[in-house]
Amino acid sequence: MKAWHLVMALLLTCTMGCAVLDFDSDDDDEQEIALSEVPAEALQAARGAVDGITLTEAEVEEEDGQMVYDIEGTADGVEYEIEVTADGQVLEVAKEGDDGDDDDDDDDDEDDD
Repeated sequence: MKAWHLVMALLLTCTMGCAVLDFDSDDDDEQEIALSEVPAEALQAARGAVDGITLTEAEVEEEDGQMVYDIEGTADGVEYEIEVTADGQVLEVAKEGDDGDDDDDDDDDEDDD
């Protein structure tokens, strides 16, 4: 009976370890690229998504069979990340601090009142 418990514990440990490795591998799919390598339609869409943005860097990854570009930039001192397809469809616009990871500590305490 103890051997069965040992086998189950090892199986559970391996399963959890594989799940963690699979989760972490998603970040490895992103590849940093030069802005000059981003399709013109994607760059134009990113510039149109945020007024006055200066694009600074880009990453590319495959999502659901299509290439998706994460393009970062700044406008009025605020950092943005724009997710856009190669044909210029804007999927998401995220402002610094909007993703819940506390990148931006400004005004955090004011909302608690």
